[in-house]
Amino acid sequence: MIDTIPRKEIDRLLFSVMAAIYHFEQHKMRLFNLNFEAFYLLFFLRQRSSATMGEIAKELNIHISTASRVVDRLEKRGLVMRKKNPKDKRTILVGLEPEGEHMVALSQNHSYELIKENLEKFKLDDLEAFKKTAAAMGALLNTKPKPPDPA
Repeated sequence: MIDTIPRKEIDRLLFSVMAAIYHFEQHKMRLFNLNFEAFYLLFFLRQRSSATMGEIAKELNIHISTASRVVDRLEKRGLVMRKKNPKDKRTILVGLEPEGEHMVALSQNHSYELIKENLEKFKLDDLEAFKKTAAAMGALLNTKPKPPDPA
């Protein structure tokens, strides 16, 4: 099946996706005054509720000292907080402050409204193809295990 798609077409499609996401994220970074790492960390913490610095460094694929600097910047803006882990007093957990939750909600609302408006121009078959492609993106790019299909 893959042989039916010429290599140049795959390269062009990948660059098109990369460019669209890059420009979309650049716009959001200017709008909310956060860099991509900071945005990703806020979304990660919202999914997890809290994480250790080691977990943050691993998820962002950065050195722990870099993760600490990202957390420092977000903490200064009142978006995250550090607290002792109640299960292990030797470790520190990072969690979202209410303002961080609000920032994530604003960002999600912005994305949702923009995408919703644009998806209304799609045909039903194209919407289904978009959903399948978006759901499979991690597996396609080998960045995350493929999630199970919803029942």
